[in-house]
Amino acid sequence: MKKTILVASILSTAFSFNSAQAMQALNDDQLSHVQGQALLNLMTATDQSQGLNFYKLSVDALMELNANIKTLQLGCGGVNNAIGGKAGCDIDISNIALSGLNQSYDSTGSPKFTSERAGTSAQITNPFIEFAISGNSASTREVIGFRLGAEEILGLLTLGTDNVQNPNDGIKSFSGYMKMAQTQGHSFTEQATFGMTDDEIISGRLKALGQTRQFDSKPFTNGVRTEGHTGITVPSMKVDFTMPETVVTGQRMTAAKVSGIRSSIPSIPLAVAELGKSLPGSVQGTPDFSQDQLYVEFPALLFGSLGTHSFFKMAAGSSLDELNMDITFVQALNMIHNIPLNGTGGYLSLQSKPVHWQGADQGDVAQQGWWMSFKEPIQLGYLATTDKVDISAVLPQVATAISDYLLNKSEPIDVGAFEALGSLAGVAVEKKLNINVGQFTNYATGNPATITLKDKLLNNQNVTPNCYGGMKFC
Repeated sequence: MKKTILVASILSTAFSFNSAQAMQALNDDQLSHVQGQALLNLMTATDQSQGLNFYKLSVDALMELNANIKTLQLGCGGVNNAIGGKAGCDIDISNIALSGLNQSYDSTGSPKFTSERAGTSAQITNPFIEFAISGNSASTREVIGFRLGAEEILGLLTLGTDNVQNPNDGIKSFSGYMKMAQTQGHSFTEQATFGMTDDEIISGRLKALGQTRQFDSKPFTNGVRTEGHTGITVPSMKVDFTMPETVVTGQRMTAAKVSGIRSSIPSIPLAVAELGKSLPGSVQGTPDFSQDQLYVEFPALLFGSLGTHSFFKMAAGSSLDELNMDITFVQALNMIHNIPLNGTGGYLSLQSKPVHWQGADQGDVAQQGWWMSFKEPIQLGYLATTDKVDISAVLPQVATAISDYLLNKSEPIDVGAFEALGSLAGVAVEKKLNINVGQFTNYATGNPATITLKDKLLNNQNVTPNCYGGMKFC
């Protein structure tokens, strides 16, 4: 009896529900008052300049994803093999991990998670697939390309596993478009000795015994180091720089080139500090200037043949001031590991000819083959190199700037009578010089010193594994 009542109740409820929820026909007026949102959206657009029609199917949803890809190789071989003159892939990346964004940063500026990174998820808003089709009739239509993408991606993308000098994973080949946001950074220079080569000769004017004449340093005599010419110490220093927003785009790239990085050094000490003062805080260690001196030559001071040379020392407090530098940074892409995606749009496409996809930046023209693109600038964070920078390539340019200053200075270096006579006996002339080369290395009207930094290990590119436990990659 109980079973009969229970079955009857279930059937009664089911029929009542079906009757209440049955679909009802609506007229046009009733439909106009109904609001809703479709899960799938199909949009079309035409670009007459390219002769293409675009068909885009998107999912109006927020998706979460945590993924690891051991190897991603697309477009290997084919017509693009001519690029670079050797076989390869349009995109070749190993050990890719996508997770949620990091919660903080460690002391080096590398991403840091309070718990397992694998427990986080990237957020992908409105993923889509889009086709580019040429031709309007059924007989002439041709699919030129397609792309997979999302309107917004919020997460941390890492490439490779180890932040080392010569990694064997990460980005081995990249075809696409990516903007790097403006950022700050610093490097430490190696200590150097200035004035030791023929392209580091400095010239200037001196006034001695009532006469003004030009002098020139002489690092070599008859092909041999001039005796007593020891050069001038340029100490190791911390140098700050500003990297501008930069677009990295091309096919099968293995390195990113960033030009126009600016660094202005207020003061480089060329001797010990004056009594009661100290060297600038950017100086590293305690440089030894005690043995520094230059051998310089000039027209004879006496009787047309006496006093043709002297040794010159920088006195306490001497400095090179307002040196402006233009730095070019060439970095192997497999040394860039952390790419934070802070809501940027992105896509991966394949096309048989160049296509400017709808909504992409003006400069983002996807080339033949596979193409990866990120719309918004990627913030790489504060850039600090781990190893010291060799500045020997800058020294000849510094010599030119110093000579420009000393030759154009309104007042020549004043050498007193006793100093001039002392030079005849080999006593070094010692003067305090504060050489301001700002006007000669000005970015707008001068010639800033240029230097290229290549493949510098960056402190903030350490990778947090996206795996549970102690595994580095899974």
